[in-house]
Amino acid sequence: MRERVGWILLASAAAAIPFLTSNTYYLYVAISVGLLTIVTSGLNVLAGFTGQTSLGHAGLYAFGAYTAALCATRAGLDEWAAITAAVVVTSVVGAAVAAAALRVSGPYLAMVTIAFGIIVEGVLIEWGSVTGGPGGIFNIPKPSLRAHYWTVTLAAALALWLTANLRGSGWGRAFVAVKESEVAAESLGLSAYYVRIVAFTVSAAFAGAAGALFTFANGYISPDSFTLQTSILFLLALLFGGLGRIAGPVVGSLALTLLPELLTRLIDYRLILYGTLLLVSIYWLPEGVVGAVTRARRRLAPAHSALASSLEASVSARTASALASSLEASVSARTASALASSLEASVSARTAALSPEGRGIDSEAAPRTDLGIPLPHRRRGQGEGTILNVDDVSLAFGGVAALAEVTLVVAPGRIHALIGPNGAGKTTLLNVLSGYYTASGGTFALDGHQLNGLSPYVIARRGVARTFQTAQVFGEMSLRDNVAVGIAGPRLGSVLGALVGTPAARRRELEIRAQAGALLHAHELGDLADTEAASLSAGLRRRLEIARALATQPILLMLDEPAAGLSPVEIGLLDRQLTALCREGGLTVILVEHHMDLVMTVSDRITVLDYGRIIADGAPADVRRDAAVIEAYLGAAP
Repeated sequence: MRERVGWILLASAAAAIPFLTSNTYYLYVAISVGLLTIVTSGLNVLAGFTGQTSLGHAGLYAFGAYTAALCATRAGLDEWAAITAAVVVTSVVGAAVAAAALRVSGPYLAMVTIAFGIIVEGVLIEWGSVTGGPGGIFNIPKPSLRAHYWTVTLAAALALWLTANLRGSGWGRAFVAVKESEVAAESLGLSAYYVRIVAFTVSAAFAGAAGALFTFANGYISPDSFTLQTSILFLLALLFGGLGRIAGPVVGSLALTLLPELLTRLIDYRLILYGTLLLVSIYWLPEGVVGAVTRARRRLAPAHSALASSLEASVSARTASALASSLEASVSARTASALASSLEASVSARTAALSPEGRGIDSEAAPRTDLGIPLPHRRRGQGEGTILNVDDVSLAFGGVAALAEVTLVVAPGRIHALIGPNGAGKTTLLNVLSGYYTASGGTFALDGHQLNGLSPYVIARRGVARTFQTAQVFGEMSLRDNVAVGIAGPRLGSVLGALVGTPAARRRELEIRAQAGALLHAHELGDLADTEAASLSAGLRRRLEIARALATQPILLMLDEPAAGLSPVEIGLLDRQLTALCREGGLTVILVEHHMDLVMTVSDRITVLDYGRIIADGAPADVRRDAAVIEAYLGAAP
């Protein structure tokens, strides 16, 4: 509610400015705020949502500005046609730059984008026959400043609305997923490289639109407006306002536009001012102004809630005391007996829940409920033959053999456990099978289709899902959004539809969120559906990761130590879920686990690795008695 009031106040202030002043200087400053808001809204998609830093957006801004100027002065196009052409051209350029630049990340990407901006500035200066050289382009048709103010203001509002739509869509979740954990995102079928290209292209389109509007606001452009300092200003405004926050671009643009105007006498020290703001943003406002305000409000909310609860409890206690005094004489022995029986039943129920049977270790005695977990649709039931064939797979790190001629056959609809001492190669084998490591020898196939050499996201799309030794959840997202990433997978729809929020995109989004909620309830996480994943305990993160993997409806699910950090009750739930999924849904599971009670209870077959080699393979009872297995775990045969 407070956010909505804030937006209404901002819109009212923007609408009132032309009526409160006719001073062209104030109108131009307001237009500058709007232009910076548009650019930083686009940059927010790239840096805030996707986590990729660009210091070359001034180059994209220049492409939009010069395209619009050339269309207006040489092609004779009107303002809107020129703006449209600028957006299209800048989007194409942005996609081309992204395809080359996004093969690197972090500081390397920043360096590549700096180089792009410097190249664009150099071309603008040297290619005088087209760009006008250092003097720029003159005589650009210029609308009235008041009319252009409305154009820029509406464009800024549209930019904020589009980014809000995008953040709440499948594409927005994909952007954040790639930022939070590229490894986990690719395990759900998302191509991190492609997702980043889309984000960069959208960001470029916003910069191009702002550049075109800048052209018509000035009526004249030159290379001096598109330097590295301009790119730094864009990024600094976003950092100061709040990375990833929808309102961040507005707050940052207001601060970075109005502050220099208020300190015009210190214009020679502008870079010092920018540097100081950057330091303040990094050290004292790491989430920007908007993020700091939001976090402070969340900290105050529990305090108010606790105070209200305390007052309510006090009043309730007094009321209850008075009521008890008035009814004390009428309390009968039968009521006391009923209360005692109720308490006894409650204690007995709690005691039973903590017993081995209540923890789910004895699957027959444990209470059974309809888990309601979506079952795999690609393959159902248990059948003969194999679903996964691993033939002589080897992998070495330097001179150390992590895997040595591993051969494995996994039957469909079964739970196949991989066990062994620490460092035996269990997780390494999962990494090979899911595409994160490339085997140096051997082959492996899923359902008859070779997977060697495929990228992790391609293998995930073939029907392989996995969890990780250290739970990889998307901390910035809620539990519902985490699972929604798995449900949508690579089927994200049109990015234009996501930006505009078409009825089809909204219907799809409602369906995905409903499915995510149902899956969370099946895993007993429904009450936490709208909680940020970053606040979860280790055990809850494990359960969320498993739910997210199942959301992809895989053929083969690979679990890497799923019981680590779980309570006995949660382990019992995991036992029942795995059994139901395999027996009823035909899901095949490869289980890497050190919890031997769970392994021996749920597994149909066990393979034991030691120093990258298979030392035993067979039914749980046979493996338990194998002398080589006992020696590997205990150091000597009995």
